[in-house]
Formats: sequence, C-alpha cells, structure tokens
Amino acid sequence: MFKRPRQETASASPSAVERDDDRQTVAMAIARSREGLHEEAIELLAERAHRWPADAPVQADLAMALLWAGQLEEAIWGFSEALRLDPRSAQAQCGLGLAYQRLEHWAEAAEAFRWTEALAPDQAAGPFNLGLTLQALGEHEEARRALLRAAALAPDDAEIREALASLSAEGAASSSSPLPSPARFSGDLGSFGLPEVLELMRVQRKTGALVISSRQGAGIVRIVQGRLTSASAPGVPRVGEMLARRGIVDGAQLEAALLRQIVEGLAEMVSWREGAFSLHPGPASALPAISFDTQQVLMELFRLTEERASQRSSNLTEEDR
Repeated sequence: MFKRPRQETASASPSAVERDDDRQTVAMAIARSREGLHEEAIELLAERAHRWPADAPVQADLAMALLWAGQLEEAIWGFSEALRLDPRSAQAQCGLGLAYQRLEHWAEAAEAFRWTEALAPDQAAGPFNLGLTLQALGEHEEARRALLRAAALAPDDAEIREALASLSAEGAASSSSPLPSPARFSGDLGSFGLPEVLELMRVQRKTGALVISSRQGAGIVRIVQGRLTSASAPGVPRVGEMLARRGIVDGAQLEAALLRQIVEGLAEMVSWREGAFSLHPGPASALPAISFDTQQVLMELFRLTEERASQRSSNLTEEDR
C-alpha cells in the first residue's frame, strides 16, 4: 500500500534539465502500470513526488498511478494535493473525477468534470466524462448536452459519437425483448450475458460498436469481423489507447496494454446485471494491426474475474479473524 511521501527536505520543483531527464522515469512508470506492476510504478512516481513536493503535475502523475492501481482513496488525496498546489490544474480535476467515478460517487465526479471543462474549455475530456457521469445519474438531457459539447470539440472521436448513440440505445431498450433483434442486434442484459453476446458476434463476424447501457453508466466494445479491437467503461483507465496515440512502446508491449484495457473494461461491464446492449453496425473494413480473438479475451476475463473474487474472499476471511 502506498505511503504518502514526507516532504520536508525535498526541492520545490524540477529544473528544465531535470524535467527532460525525468521523462524516462515517467515512461518507465507507465510501462510498469501497463504490465500490472502497479506497486513498482507507484514507487517510481512516489520518489519524484518526494523530490518535488510543490510541483502539481508531479503529484497528479503519482495520483494517476494510484488510480490505475485501484488505490482510490489515496488517489483522491493525491489529486487533491495537486489541486492545493495548483487550483487551476485541469489534469488533477479530471483525475479526481475519474477516481470518484470508480467509487460511484457520481455527484462528486460530476462536479470535478464540470471544473475540468471550465479549466480546459478547448479539451473534450471534461464534457465527455461529465456526459457519461450524468448518464449514470439518470440526467439524460444534461448528459446529451455535455456529450454534444465534447463532439463539437472532437468531431472525429468515435467514442464520443458512440456515447451519444448509447443515450438513444438506453432510452429505446425494452426489458421484454425475448431475443436480440437481427436488424439492430440489441437486447436486454438480464436475458443475455455479455460473454454470450460477444461469442455470438464472433460467430457472425459482426463489425461495429457494441454499446452497453446500464444505471452504472455506458460502455463501448469495438468489433471488426468478430474480433475485439477496443473496450472502454466508466472508471477504467484507457492506458492502451493512450500508449497507441503516443507511440512510446513497441508492438508487443502495445498489444499487451490494449488486451489488458479490453479485459478490464469487460470486467466492469460484466458486473452490470441490468441494462441493454445494442450493436451499431460499422462499414466493412480490414482488420486493424492489433485485434483479439474473442475466446482468448473471454478466457482472460474469466481468469481476472476469478482472481478478484478470490481476493475478495481472502479479504473477508482476514476481517473475520
């Protein structure tokens, strides 16, 4: 478990030269988080935070590593510390919102994302995450407005368009539908589990965006020719996509990061017992450079689910002692 750094003897902020040298440390920490070595990533970034306690971005980087590790209360403390140092840090406000989102503290998350949008009005992250949070709160009209603002800032962002589509899918969902509609490939999560839906799409070699809507929020799974290419859910860091955009890792490392993001996103959505799914078909296209066999992903998903269930059981046993 992370321990907050003592700050009495550290320098205030890195120099320009130190900042350049420090980029390698940040890249190493991202790689560790991607590999699931969260404690190593936290240790690297905690040392930076100890050296430069008055630097808000450094504190926010550490808080983000804590968020990825699932240490949500410590992450909130870290983002709050970054905001104490720089109240106008959109990075810290957005991270704070993501931490509250994972805790399902929707009102607090919405407030943080509103601040994110106010501090960085030219960035889509604030209104996009605000829209997803408002949808979880059931405020569909306000969610739609926020997502439209995000779409105006990033008109080519497929995830924003799909999130907007999910609002319509949620409103149109019917719990009485006995079978997925062949035309829209939609149905009720109470009748069809997500693994079964994904397996059916594999067999039928579907292409498009599968939107999963529930009271917990909206998730998106992208499929090409029945293979999975991406998955995202509220509160699940999109590390793989971030690394793909930055191009700072090799092919094998990027593939591992994308697989982990998909599995963790699906793990979140599998926990949703109520809601609806709807496939929004996409045009026929060639497979991207990285895609995953559905059965391979489901095996990883089941392994992760069992691992987490075992950990919860172990924790309860220790508490009973």
